[in-house]
Amino acid sequence: MELLIGISIGLLVVVAAIGSLVYTRTSSVAVGDSSRLQQDASNAFRTLGHHIRQSGARRIVNPLAGNANVEFNSAYGGFGTNPNTSSPLVLRGTDGADNAPDTLQVSYDTDPVLQSMDCLGAPTLVANNISSTFSVVGNELRCLGSGSATPFALLQGMEDFQIQYGVRTGDNLQYRTATAIAALVPAPWDQVETVQVCLRLVGEMSNNPGADITGCNGENVANDGRIRRVFFRIFKIRNQGL
Repeated sequence: MELLIGISIGLLVVVAAIGSLVYTRTSSVAVGDSSRLQQDASNAFRTLGHHIRQSGARRIVNPLAGNANVEFNSAYGGFGTNPNTSSPLVLRGTDGADNAPDTLQVSYDTDPVLQSMDCLGAPTLVANNISSTFSVVGNELRCLGSGSATPFALLQGMEDFQIQYGVRTGDNLQYRTATAIAALVPAPWDQVETVQVCLRLVGEMSNNPGADITGCNGENVANDGRIRRVFFRIFKIRNQGL
């Protein structure tokens, strides 16, 4: 009788220990997955922010003798010409169909001394123009730089990439989609002062505890056992008026 009681108590201890081990392992995996998403978002925002803030930047060239005015490189052409100001078009975007991920293009002047690089870390193949095109294909955030004809993945696990553009209207800064801007005649890309980026990332591990979340466009994203995180960041364009 004493032996059976001892065995029963031992089994209860083993079951409790196994349950605690499973819970600890599940929690550890969930924390690791969530931390990876935070790190991936930080890396994505670092790359995106660098190129968005630089949009429209032009290097200073030597002024004419006796001319005290600052002169910028006039050979920089961007993506074409703004119809409003006849200045270079420094950024533009397109909305994904049916709330699919968007596409963002940014451009700025090269600096042969500093060896300016595109989003892939490559020098441009086009004189006077560094350009980068960000898009999502197959849950990969990809970039097509001006130093290569082939886009490459920047990170995995990107489910959504939504962009809105802050346009100055009087004293108000209104955020519009690329479709809304393109519908205006002429399209006021030259009036975009800020870019709001939303990323929705998904973890690698399944069977994680979680709940439904709200996506970039306010849609409900059902929980399927994988951790998801939505990140927002706003970047100021520093050189739009050049």
